[in-house]
Amino acid sequence: MSRPDAASLLSPSPPPFKPHRRGRFLPSILAALAAAAALLLLAVLRSPPTPSPNLGSLFLSLGSNNTAASHLRALTLHPHVAGTKANSLTAAYVLHAFSSLSIPSHITPYSVLLSYPVHRSLSLSAGPGRAAKPFSLTQDTYPSDPYARAAAEVTPTFFAYSASGSVSAEAVYANYGREEDFAYLASRGVDVAGKVALARYGRIHCEDIVHNARAAGAAAALVYPDPLEYGGPAGEGTFPDSRWLPPSGVQVGSLFRGVGDPTTPMWASSEGCERVSVEDAMATDDMPGIPALPVSARDAAEIQRVLGGAEAPAGWQGRDGSPAYRLGPGPAVLNLTYQGNDTMATIENVFAVIEGAEEPDRYVILGNHRDAWTFGAADPNSGTAAMIEVILVL
Repeated sequence: MSRPDAASLLSPSPPPFKPHRRGRFLPSILAALAAAAALLLLAVLRSPPTPSPNLGSLFLSLGSNNTAASHLRALTLHPHVAGTKANSLTAAYVLHAFSSLSIPSHITPYSVLLSYPVHRSLSLSAGPGRAAKPFSLTQDTYPSDPYARAAAEVTPTFFAYSASGSVSAEAVYANYGREEDFAYLASRGVDVAGKVALARYGRIHCEDIVHNARAAGAAAALVYPDPLEYGGPAGEGTFPDSRWLPPSGVQVGSLFRGVGDPTTPMWASSEGCERVSVEDAMATDDMPGIPALPVSARDAAEIQRVLGGAEAPAGWQGRDGSPAYRLGPGPAVLNLTYQGNDTMATIENVFAVIEGAEEPDRYVILGNHRDAWTFGAADPNSGTAAMIEVILVL
């Protein structure tokens, strides 16, 4: 038993604790309140957030179809291929549209390698020694077409950066021009080497079709839009009676596989910058290396009619009711000539800067190209008109 110290002897002992009857349930009440608060907090955290306004719909509601249509009409009155005076006028139009909104804007010119057609010809004979029939390589115009008057301004159909040259050789049908299509021809014993490959759009871009044809040994290539993909449902008709591509319609494009200006690969084509020569640029693997032409479905059908060889498999055929497609080679012989002008030309970029309020040193880049193979109503100037409308709303 321990001895009590002096402090404990001097301090009186407290009376025994008797809990007050009304405070008996206080700990339970506090615990219940804490649990309820926790449940309420959990419910708030797990409840779906208050829906924010649909910013996309709000943004669209601020624009106007009428002003966008007005911009589109002005931009597509005339064909405006890159590097031409007509395309320079579209740059001036966009600059004025930005400047009229008091947005700091300017035009910067760039010198780049562009490609234009000088001469094209294509003829077909049913076999060696047979008379050759020339193709016109033109697209039909229609009196009801509001753009018919300006059709004479359209650049002849061509593939930009096609190699120049002349080829006279048998034709081979290559379906969509994919690697597997040329592999199938090889498996069937169809020799593509030295031939003219006839392929259709629908799976890959024209640049890949022509590059694949070259890799398979073809001497030249033709690419056409098959009615299966571009002619619409059977019996529906084509332009101008409907929206589908007419038989004489041709889809053009670029055969350059690189990015930007071919003479400044992977760097900006600024004034005074280092460049490779035009000759060296045209000799790279990014270029097609063989002559190639875009042709119409009507011209392709004539070639198919005189092709021999095995019948193509079902997946290579046209739409129902079309004559059977055959693989070749021959006896159809194609005589193709293309001469292009690959030259340095000036293009113009229009810049407008809207500084952000919170992070002006960070960039969001919005843009689209203005140049077009013809009038450009769908590609690219629907985008140009929409871009101007976006800037107006901002």
